[in-house]
Formats: sequence, C-alpha cells, structure tokens
Amino acid sequence: MTPKICFISPEYWPLTGGTGSYIYYLSNQLQKNGYPIHIVTGANQTKDLHVNPQLDVSFLKIPKTPIIKSFMLAAQSSQKLKTIQKTAQIDITHPQLPLTPNFAVPPNFGKTLVCTVHSTWKGEAQAIAGEPYMRLNANEKFLVGANRFLRFFEEGMMHRAQKIIAVSHFTKWELTTYYNIPPNKIQVIHNGVNTKKFQPPTNKHKIKKELGLNPNDIAILSVGRLYARKGLFNLIEAMPSVIKRFPNAKFIISGKGQSSEMTKLHTHAEHLGVKRHILFTGYTPDKDLPKLYQAADIFAFSTFYEHHPFAILEALSTGLPVITTTVGGIPETIQTGKNGLLVPPFSSQQFSTALLYLLEHPMEATEMGIKARQTVVERLDWSIVVKDAMKVYDEALR
Repeated sequence: MTPKICFISPEYWPLTGGTGSYIYYLSNQLQKNGYPIHIVTGANQTKDLHVNPQLDVSFLKIPKTPIIKSFMLAAQSSQKLKTIQKTAQIDITHPQLPLTPNFAVPPNFGKTLVCTVHSTWKGEAQAIAGEPYMRLNANEKFLVGANRFLRFFEEGMMHRAQKIIAVSHFTKWELTTYYNIPPNKIQVIHNGVNTKKFQPPTNKHKIKKELGLNPNDIAILSVGRLYARKGLFNLIEAMPSVIKRFPNAKFIISGKGQSSEMTKLHTHAEHLGVKRHILFTGYTPDKDLPKLYQAADIFAFSTFYEHHPFAILEALSTGLPVITTTVGGIPETIQTGKNGLLVPPFSSQQFSTALLYLLEHPMEATEMGIKARQTVVERLDWSIVVKDAMKVYDEALR
C-alpha cells in the first residue's frame, strides 16, 4: 500500500515562494505515482478542502509577516494534526525547514518524519552579517537578532527526522557543519522545475510587445524577493557600464518587498543615473512568470546566499543564458561558460563584465541558452526529481 504523506509549511497555494512551489510540484508528482497527500498550510482563511480522492488540504489562517507566520502556523498546525490523526492514517510527516518550527508536529504523529531543508537560519544570518544595517528589512533584522531562538526550534526538527532531504550539497555541508547532523541521515535532492510550463519562446518580439516592452530593447531580467541577500544593490551598481555600451538595455526587476526596500533601490538607481533603465514590476503572479522569462534576453541573479533557487531553474528551463554568483548550491547546476556565467558575489564590476560579454557575443549567449534548457530537461524536471524523493520515503519507513 502506498504511504500517505502529510506536508507542513506556511507556503503552498497560491504559489508565492520557493517552498510553496516545492510542495505544489512535488505533491502533484507524488499523486501521479499513487501517493495520497494531506497538506497543512497557511492562508488568509481557515478551511479544509477535499480536493480529490488523493489530496486533502487544511488551510490555517495566519498573518503574512515572514518568520512570524511560521510560528503562528506551527501553533495551529500542532492542533490540526491531532485532529487529523483521529481520522486519517499518516505514514510520513514532511515539514519544510527552516519555515516549520519543531513544535508544529506533535510527538508520535505519523509513522516517521522526513524534512526538506531549503536553507538554514544560521546560514541566512551569516549571509547578511556584512550588509549595512540600513539595507536590512525588519524581517532580516529580526532574523539576525533572534537567530539562536530560531535555530533552537529548527534544530529540534532536524534531530527528530528519520531522514533529511537537502536541496543541494551546499545545504548538506551547512547541516553537518553548523548543526552536527550525521551525513548518512542526509540525502541531497536538487529542486526541480516544470519544463513544460517554462519553455523557450517561439516569438520573443511578440511577447515583449504583449508585456508592453519595446521589442528592440535588450531585456535583462531578475526575479526574487527584494531581500538584502539577493544582491540587488550590486546589480544596480553593475548597470552604468552596461548602459553606456548598450543604451537600449532594460533591466526588469520582478519581486515583492516592503515599501522601504523599494524606496532604497529607487534611490540607489537614481543616484547612479540608471533609474530610467529599470522596470520594477513588483510581484509577478506565478501564472504570468513564464511569459516574463520568455520576454527576457538574459537572466541576471546577483545573489550572495542561496541553496538551489527556483528562479534560476525557471530561467534555465526557458532557455535563458544565466549570469549569477558562485554562492551556495548554484555551481552544482550552473557550469560557467557552458549553461551560464558565474562571478564572485559582491563584485558589481565582474557582474557587469559578464553582462557585457554575453551582449557582445550573442552567438555564445544563444548556445548557453540551449545548454541551459538541456540541463534541466535531462536532470531536473519534477518527473525525475520525484523518483529520488520516493526512495527517501521508502528508506524512512524501513
């Protein structure tokens, strides 16, 4: 009999972040393989849904404030799981870290516990430790100040788990180095991407027009939340030399953030004289993301802390040449000079040099885009990734 999986996470639907995307796509693939699923997640209302014979979803009303929502969900999740336990036989409990504190899962719930670690609280704090304090948002300031507190609940869940899925080898390194987790407890399974949803365009000029862009502009896209660790100040600092050589370069920055974060980025861009070359789209709904990637000519991701980011996978799947940094698990997928270009973090000069190289060598950029698509189709489509997750479940139940 196929085991029943219970996912727990503040994010699921609508798709607004990497963790929610992970659960959505992985659970869909598991259903195709016969697994019954129950998802406990945050929402703007409290509602239990029986979606189909294989999928039940419990939405719990929680605030949207990052980190705070994780603890609010955990308190309600613990009670909800006790109720679920009375009517359903859960075999595998699968919380998402670091967004699900230890007390979200009551003792003895389900037969076994498997965690996926998308990043770590200690790693996140260390990544922004060198940033100017004024560039941090309220969430990041709390993350740094309350890091020991956050790690206590994160670490408790890790040690309870029978198996841990790390989304990159870098993630595994953090777990063994920072949290003293035994290596044999950890299985590296890279995040996947829906290669049918994110496909190369058949007519890029037409899509640019549909999105209100000038078809003759060079569209350089960045997608991600407006957090300090995404390195957007560095990206803006890389723009002047690119614009000087290519005046028709347009930088599209898609992502949500607090109003203060947007103001800081606008001010920085104005100071450097590049503001009119930037289009801040704000949050782009998931259903509109494929066209946004298709309209782009280059994907630029200037981050300085990542594990295995979905934005890069979506760009690769769309056939875009990617310029990003050497941090975290990114080099496990991007091979510089083949399916993208890697530069050191914090170096706006080297980032602009990489951008100029692709713009000045369009044939090489096109070839990188072809290999980018090939990378994810062959290795990282969700239909491939799910098989490794199923093996972990089998091992956890032995």
